[in-house]
Amino acid sequence: MKTNPTLRRTSRTLFLLFLFCALSVQLTAQNADKKINETSTKTNKGNIIRGVVYDTDGLPLIGATVRNLQNQSGTVTNNDGVFTLAGTKESVRLLISYIGKKPQEIRATTGKSIKVILEDDNSALKEVVVTGIVTKKKDTFTGSSATFSGEELKSVGVQNPIASLKTLDPSFNVLDNDLFGSDPNRLPNIEIRGKSSMLGMRDELSEDPNQPLFILDGFESSLAAIYNLDINRIASMTILKDAASTAIYGSKAANGVVVVETVKPKAGQLRLNYSGSMDVSFPDLSSYNLMNSEEKLRFEQMMGKYTSNNSIEEMISYDNIYQKRLADIQSGVDTYWLSEPLRTGINHRHSLYVDGGSEGFLFGLGVNYNGVEGVMKKSQRDVMGANIDLTYRVGRLQFTNKFTAQQTKTDNPIVSFSEYAAANPYFKKYDEEGKVSKLLDNNRIEGAVGNPLYNDSQNSRNEGKDLMLSNFLIAEYSPITDLKLRARFGLTHTNSKGDNFISPDDTRYETVNILKRGSYGHSEMEQTRYEGEATAIYAKVLKEAHRFNVALGANISEQKSLTQGYSASGFPSGDFTYPSFSNGYTEGGRPSYYESVSRSVSAYMTGGYSLLDRYLMDVSYRVNGASVFGSNKKYINTWSVGLGWNLHNEKFIRDNLRFINYFKIRGSVGNPGNMNYSSSMSLTTFRYSYAAYNYFGLSSVLSQLGNDDLKWQTTLDKNIGLDLTMFNNRLVLTLDYYHKTTDPLLIGIGLPSSAGLTSYNTNLGKQISKGFTGIAQYYIFRDFNKRLTWSVRGTIRLASSKLDGIGNALEKLNKYGQSRSTVRYYDGADPDDIWTVRSAGIDPANGRELFIKKDGTYTYDFSYDEEVIVGNTRPNAEGTIGSNFGYKGFTVGATFRYRMGAETFNNAVYSKVENIGMAGLTKNQDKRALYNRWQKPGDIAQFKNIADATNTPMSSRFVQKENTLSLESFQIGYEFDPQLAGKLGISGMRINAYMNNIFRLSTIKEERGTSYPFARSVSLALSFTL
Repeated sequence: MKTNPTLRRTSRTLFLLFLFCALSVQLTAQNADKKINETSTKTNKGNIIRGVVYDTDGLPLIGATVRNLQNQSGTVTNNDGVFTLAGTKESVRLLISYIGKKPQEIRATTGKSIKVILEDDNSALKEVVVTGIVTKKKDTFTGSSATFSGEELKSVGVQNPIASLKTLDPSFNVLDNDLFGSDPNRLPNIEIRGKSSMLGMRDELSEDPNQPLFILDGFESSLAAIYNLDINRIASMTILKDAASTAIYGSKAANGVVVVETVKPKAGQLRLNYSGSMDVSFPDLSSYNLMNSEEKLRFEQMMGKYTSNNSIEEMISYDNIYQKRLADIQSGVDTYWLSEPLRTGINHRHSLYVDGGSEGFLFGLGVNYNGVEGVMKKSQRDVMGANIDLTYRVGRLQFTNKFTAQQTKTDNPIVSFSEYAAANPYFKKYDEEGKVSKLLDNNRIEGAVGNPLYNDSQNSRNEGKDLMLSNFLIAEYSPITDLKLRARFGLTHTNSKGDNFISPDDTRYETVNILKRGSYGHSEMEQTRYEGEATAIYAKVLKEAHRFNVALGANISEQKSLTQGYSASGFPSGDFTYPSFSNGYTEGGRPSYYESVSRSVSAYMTGGYSLLDRYLMDVSYRVNGASVFGSNKKYINTWSVGLGWNLHNEKFIRDNLRFINYFKIRGSVGNPGNMNYSSSMSLTTFRYSYAAYNYFGLSSVLSQLGNDDLKWQTTLDKNIGLDLTMFNNRLVLTLDYYHKTTDPLLIGIGLPSSAGLTSYNTNLGKQISKGFTGIAQYYIFRDFNKRLTWSVRGTIRLASSKLDGIGNALEKLNKYGQSRSTVRYYDGADPDDIWTVRSAGIDPANGRELFIKKDGTYTYDFSYDEEVIVGNTRPNAEGTIGSNFGYKGFTVGATFRYRMGAETFNNAVYSKVENIGMAGLTKNQDKRALYNRWQKPGDIAQFKNIADATNTPMSSRFVQKENTLSLESFQIGYEFDPQLAGKLGISGMRINAYMNNIFRLSTIKEERGTSYPFARSVSLALSFTL
C-alpha cells in the first residue's frame, strides 16, 4: 500500500526528535546539578542572598519577582532563574512571585544559596490572559476575556469542553439543534456575541462563517478537534471577545477566539494520572404529543378520509379499511413507535497520562478513549487518541514538541427518528408469526406502507472514520532576561472516509425497478494544513512604575483540501454491500471531485503599556494577505486600541472606598476580519457540459462568475466594560457592552435566469450588532481556614442586530423563502426577525382564518405583500443561575439556564396540527389536531376547521413566545484527604457525579429533536494520581 509522503516525513521527524531528547537526558541532568553547585560555590560570606527559582516542571522561571519584605527591595530572576539580592540582616523574609504561580514566602540566610519551586496556581489563571501569542497580566490588560481552568470545565460536566464553556460564559452561545438534538455525530453551531456574517457563503470544506477561531497550543485548530479533545488534557480555555484581545489574529478573529492550552508534563519522579467516567444517557421525549390509535382513527374519520364520492366500489374499500383498523384497535392495538429505535446509552471515557523528567528534559505520554452510545440504536461515536509531549532545555534554548494522533469512528442510524414518529399507532409491529413485517399495510387505495422496524433490521449502514495526525514544534530562546525569541511550526493532516449503504430490500424501493434497488455512497476527504510563525517578545519594568511589553511576529499558513466520492445503485441483495456488485452509477450520476487551496500570510505587532499599574493601554496592528479574496483586494490591515483604568490603585479609592478590592474600567476599538469562506469564491470557474458537445468536443459552461474586487469582510468592534470586586472579594462583577459593525458584508446576489447563473458574490451592505453580557458571583460564606465556601452565580446575555445598505439586492432570496421560511433580509430589520402576515385568529362562524393587512383591515385572502415583522427568534435575555457549595473535600453545585422572550415559529403546530392533507393522514399527528381545531359554528378555536384539508399559509398564528428554564448541570463530588489517599499509595483522588440537561420547562409545546431526539445524562467520574 502506498503511504502518504507527508505522514512519512512527520513520523521520521518525530522519531529523530524523540531519540535526540532521550539521549540528552543524562547529560542534561548532570548540567543541572553542575549549575546548582556553581551557584553555591560563587556564594560569598557577605550579605548577599542567592538562589534559583524553578517551576514544578523543573524549568527555571525567567523574570520571577523576588522581594525583600523587610526593606521592600527587589529583583527579578535572569535567564537561568537565578537571582541575587542584598540583605540587611543574616536572616530575611523573601516573597517570590510569578504570573500563574502561587507566591511563596520563605526565610533566607545571607551567604547561602537557596532553591525555590513555585507551584501552579489554578486561581491565578484568572490573573493572566493567554492569547495564544503572548500571555498578559489580567490587571494590565484592556481586552474582554474569560479564562477557565480544566478543573472549572470539569465542575460542570465531563462530556466535552464545548458544553462546559456554554454553561460558564454567557457570550459563548451553543445553538440548540431542534432537528438533530443530541446526535453525537453532529458538531454544534457556535457563536460568540452573535452573528457577523451572512450564511451560505461557504463550500463543503470551509467552516461556518459565524464560527469563532480555535487556537490549540498556539496553532489554529478546528471545531472537530476541540470537540473531540479529551477534557482531561485541557489546562485552560480562554475566550477572547473584543477587538483588543482578538485583533492580533487579524483577518480570522471577527467572530471571537477560543484559546486552548493543554496540560504540560511536570518534572520529578514518574507520575501516572488516570481519569475515567461513565455516563448513562436516556432520550427526552417530553416534547412529543402524538395521538394514540383510537384518536388517530377518529381524526381520520372527521377529516373525511374514509368517504368517497367516486364509486360504490371505492366506498366499500374505504369502509373495509376503516372496519379492519377499528377492529384492531378494539382488540388492543395501540403501538407506541417512539420507543422502538431508542435505547439507554452507556458511555465511558478513560484518560491515562504519564509524565516526569528532569530540569533539562520533560516528557509526557498519554492515551485516551471516549466511547459514546447515542440514544438511538446504531448511533455510536468512538474517539481514540494518543499524545507525546516533549520538552528539552539546554542553556537559554528550549524545544517543545507535541504530537497527537486521534481516530474517530462513527455509526449513524439508517432510519430517521421522524419515520417512527410518523408511523400510525393502529398498525401492528409484528405479523401473526411474531416476525417484523416488511409492510404495515398494502391496499389499492393507500398503497404500500413501509415498516421502519423492518428497514432498521436490514444490512444497511452509514459509517465514517477520521484520522487526524498533528505535530507542533516550538523553539524558544532568551538571549537576555527581558527578550524571548520564539519559532513555531505546526503540521496537521486529516483523512476522513464515509460509507452509506441502503439495502435493496428497504421499503423505499418497493415500487422501484429491480435494477435500481439499493444504493451505495462513498466519500473521502483529505486535508493537510501547515502553519509557521516567528515571534520576538520583549517585556520590561522600569522603576516599578512603567510596565510595557511588545511582540513582533510573522505568520504563514496553507491548507490543502481534497474531497471526492461516488454513488452507485442496483444491488442484487442486502448481503452484497460492495460497489462492485452494483449495476452502475446512480441515474445521471458520476464521480465527484473537489479540491481547494487556501493560503495566508501576515505580519503583526502587539504591545501593552501600564503606568503605575493604574493607566493602561494595549495596541495591535496586523497586515493580512489571503488567497480567498479578489486578486485586487488580497491584503488588508487590521488594528485595535484598548484603554483601561485601574481605579482600585487610586488613592481616593483606597482611602475612601475600602470595600472595593478591584475596580477596572476598560474600553477598546478595532477591526478584526473574517475569512471562513469558500477558497474559490472570488474566482471565475467553468464546468464541462455533457449535454452540449459537437465535433470539436465538449463545451465548457460558466458555473461561477469571479470578482477580482471582492473585499475582505471586517468588523468595527467597540467594547466598554468593567471588572469589579468588593466586600473582601465576596462580590465579583464583570460587565461588557459591545457594538459591532460588519462592513462590507459578503453576499451572494441572485441573478435573473437570462444571466445563466443563479448568483454572484459581491460586497454589499452592513450588519450592526450590539449587546450586553454580565457575570455576577457572590460568596455567602468564604472561610479558607475551615475550607468552607458557598457562592451564587448568575450570567446574562442581551443582543440585537440589524441590516443596512442592502436595498432590494436580496429580493430574489426573499421571494424564494416566502413559502419556505420566515427569514427575510431587509434594511433596518434584524436577520433573526420573523416575517409573516398577521392573523386575527379563527372566525368562530365558519372556522376560517382572518388575516390583518398592513392598513389594519381584515381579510380572508392571504397575500405575501402584507408581510410584517411579528417576532424575533433571539431571546430578550438568556443566561444561567447557579450555586456552589464546598466544605473540606465535599462539593455540590447546580446551574440552571433561562431564556426569556424569544418568539418561535412552531413547526409542530404548522405541519402536525394544520396543513394535514390526505397524504398527511398516512402519518401520525399532534393531539391538538383532534382536540383544538374548529368543528362547529360558535367554537372558539385556535386552529381552523377540522374538515379543511387545504394548505394553510404561514401566519403569526403559529408564532409563539417561549420562556424556558432547564437544569443544565448538577454536580456533587468529594476529594479524598491526602493522608488517606497516601495510605493507598495515591497522591490524590477525587470522585464526581453529574446530571446534565435533566429537565426542561417551556411555555410552549413544540417538538424538539425531530430527526434525532434530545437526551438527558447522568455521569460518574473518578480521577487519581500515582
